[in-house]
Amino acid sequence: MTITHTTTPTGIIELRGIVHPEVSDIEPYLRAPEPELRGAALSVLIDNANGGDGPRGLGDTLAWALADEDEQVRRLAAEALRDLPEVYFGDEGVRGLLLASSHGRDRLVREVATALLAVLTEGAGELYEQGLHDGEANVRVQAVLGLVALRAAGAVAEAADDPSREVRVAVAEGLARLAVPAGLPVLDHLLADHDPVVRLAALDAAAELGLPEPLEGRVITSIAHAAWQVRKRAALALAQATPDVAVQPLLHALRDRIVDVRRAAVQSLEQWASERPEVVTALTEALADPDPGVRTQARWALA
Repeated sequence: MTITHTTTPTGIIELRGIVHPEVSDIEPYLRAPEPELRGAALSVLIDNANGGDGPRGLGDTLAWALADEDEQVRRLAAEALRDLPEVYFGDEGVRGLLLASSHGRDRLVREVATALLAVLTEGAGELYEQGLHDGEANVRVQAVLGLVALRAAGAVAEAADDPSREVRVAVAEGLARLAVPAGLPVLDHLLADHDPVVRLAALDAAAELGLPEPLEGRVITSIAHAAWQVRKRAALALAQATPDVAVQPLLHALRDRIVDVRRAAVQSLEQWASERPEVVTALTEALADPDPGVRTQARWALA
């Protein structure tokens, strides 16, 4: 349908004549330059919602109206979002609420947006927690990712013993993103996982977090793991530790039979070549390594 509005009173009269309006019917009025007309457009949608005939997309429309330039329009949207018994939000509406909660111009706007986000988060969290018990591993992985997005570290930790390694990898990666102290015991547990792929993810997470002290022991013992990929990743992670913690395990890694591990050890030791005599000695000895790549790295480290 085509809607025209020339003056505010005429536009309001037109609005009142729309029966069972959809958001698309009202949208031209929501973009009108006159705040009175924008407010009247919202009122039409709100009145229909109060009568049990709320249109699809109402939640998203009200959420973005929280950013309206006019204080009265913002208040109208905020009060409707607070008082309507049921409002549904799509991705656009959630983005509008996030914007309003952090940058809303009015206290009421910020409070309403924050409260709605809390309700949405709680509801989504319950669904994701249920997903952790799904029979399909890919569903459980998606549940972990959702819980990470909600910053539900406790619920993420519950999946650390999942039988699927893909889920446990998602837990390790998620805890690195969350970076909360409560996640460290879980990462410590994953650093001892029986599956090398999970250990690799946990080592990467430990390194991303700057190798916190509670994880140092597990990373050091990983230098002697049977899988060379784990030994290599441990050597790289030790670059984030203090020299007092890292140097001796890395000197051991310099004698590893796998060239990739030795290269990782040189890479991590390089930062201490100018301050630790034992590092200088070890890198000098590495100039005689049978692998030309290790020799080149050692030469650069000593330069």
